[in-house]
Amino acid sequence: MFQLLQAANNNGLMVQNGKIFLVMTIVSIILIGLFLYVASIDKKITNLEK
Repeated sequence: MFQLLQAANNNGLMVQNGKIFLVMTIVSIILIGLFLYVASIDKKITNLEK
């Protein structure tokens, strides 16, 4: 537990290397993809209901 708190106080390895931006980009792409998938499924369901 102490190591986690100590790592939180430090900038962290991922922030120092700039890899946090890569992780955030990948997470954003995944979330946008999921949103588009759900929107397309909603559109198909709406068409079936008519």
